[in-house]
Amino acid sequence: MNKVRVAVVGAGIYGANHIQAYAWNRDVELVAVCDFKPERLAAVAEKFGVNTYTDVNQMLAQENLDAVSIATPDAYHLEPALAAIMQGKHVLIEKPLATTIEDARKIIAAAEQHNVRVAVDYHKRWDPAAINLRNELRLSTTGRPIRGYMSMDDVIDVPTKWFDWAHHSSPVHFLGTHCYDQIRWYMGCEVEEVYAVGSKTVLKERGIDTYDTVQAFLKFENGCYWTVENSWIFPSGFPKANDGRTQILTEHALLKADSQNRGVEFYNAHKCRTPNSYFIIDNNGRPFGFGIEPINDFIDCLIHDKPFIATAQDGLEAEKIADAVHISLETHQAVKIAKG
Repeated sequence: MNKVRVAVVGAGIYGANHIQAYAWNRDVELVAVCDFKPERLAAVAEKFGVNTYTDVNQMLAQENLDAVSIATPDAYHLEPALAAIMQGKHVLIEKPLATTIEDARKIIAAAEQHNVRVAVDYHKRWDPAAINLRNELRLSTTGRPIRGYMSMDDVIDVPTKWFDWAHHSSPVHFLGTHCYDQIRWYMGCEVEEVYAVGSKTVLKERGIDTYDTVQAFLKFENGCYWTVENSWIFPSGFPKANDGRTQILTEHALLKADSQNRGVEFYNAHKCRTPNSYFIIDNNGRPFGFGIEPINDFIDCLIHDKPFIATAQDGLEAEKIADAVHISLETHQAVKIAKG
């Protein structure tokens, strides 16, 4: 069987995970990497021996590819995604699919027109804790969901030090989109109405014009109400770069998940760390964990013509929620989400 020939667009923090995953996948030939920073490309070329480009169209014109991973910053998925799709390449896009409904619909329409497949990397669907919780929700003995709570927060280093494009994103698009998709996956239905509140203080004082924190209240078609809280201003001294918690009250049960402390604690003279041993961990140079599995599954689904676990349509539905959250933040009104 021929290997799937893949390129990665975006070699930053998360693009590096795509590159590593493909380099270790026996069914993949990692052919090329595209990024706008030459120093990143030099490091990638030296480590992986692949061709590198600063122009995605040049890469697509010169390389024989089957699929492309898009791991550019949140607001910059559309252009490389459309370029790859129009050349007939299957695409895996890092969450979110897009940061506007219009861009999401453009990607889906182009994929349909050119008969290619698009997956979205909502890696929380591969988290063992999330899978366990979803399986419990599907048991008849658990009963129907009544109320839910989910939080996902990052330390302030993320928008201030990890990258320089936080002002083009928000806690909604960077973190909330994970929550919206995960809760849709849990509930098996769509959001009907959204109300949201948020604040802009801490980051704005640092010259970054985006929300510090956002609280969204979601009403689902099944009658379940959810509170979703997202921020990226947790103190740098927090034991982990992120925090996540879920609580679901059902007709007959109470379900809880803690994504912050997964059972491993490291202490030194300065702080305690609680690393996530299940997300992405180096196992003798090989990346392993639920942050890598969606990338490998993308390839497996292409080879065996299986449905994606997280599709472009899932990306659109999550973006519709994110868009409604932002509208509610601006108007201070509840926003209904139209179907279709």
